[in-house]
Amino acid sequence: MNLRIFDSTDDLVRAAARTIVQSVVPDTPMSIALSGGSTPKPLYEMLGSSPWREELARAPITWVVVDERYVPESDPQSNSAMIRQTLFANGMSEGHRFLRFRTELGDAHETSDEFAREWESLGLRELDLVLLGIGDDGHTASLFPGTEVLTIEDRIAAAVFVPKVDMWRVTITKPVIRAAKQRMVLAAGASKRPILEAVREGADYPIAEVTRGLDATWFLVDRAAAPQ
Repeated sequence: MNLRIFDSTDDLVRAAARTIVQSVVPDTPMSIALSGGSTPKPLYEMLGSSPWREELARAPITWVVVDERYVPESDPQSNSAMIRQTLFANGMSEGHRFLRFRTELGDAHETSDEFAREWESLGLRELDLVLLGIGDDGHTASLFPGTEVLTIEDRIAAAVFVPKVDMWRVTITKPVIRAAKQRMVLAAGASKRPILEAVREGADYPIAEVTRGLDATWFLVDRAAAPQ
């Protein structure tokens, strides 16, 4: 596990912002996949404001939503809405694109199929960077323990019903995450420590399945979440 520990969540967020901005090469297309959740929200707010926004504007970036609850964008639970309200609060930079899950289609399977079609039409192959979180149960994206979506190996995106939350979700798949050039996992708070300790010891949680054996994966954690 490539682990970086920060004294506070603010330090973690600032380090993540620096890492993302430093990965941008002027005039070179890049794809960055973004997860929802409370930990990355201040990161997106930071990246959407000066001077970070101007740094990111140097390159054409395709921003990709990692996963989505099957709710309208008007719903407070919508990941794409949160990203729009933070990262794009001051508008989307010229040359940037946004690939989201179109939940307005009304069918989770159709939405995942449409996402794959748009992915291909945008010329995407492997992602340059995927930003991930960790649930207290070890899930990441909408890859929850025990769900069939974890077995999918031949699709870009898939729909999954998650009994734990009694909700349909749509998500990029495990092979897409593993194929990315780099993965960055953000974890904050004491509730994440047991999962991180278990993953370090070889536990088979979804977050481990998408990162195991891949050197180009960084876990950025605050002191409260850091394994002992």
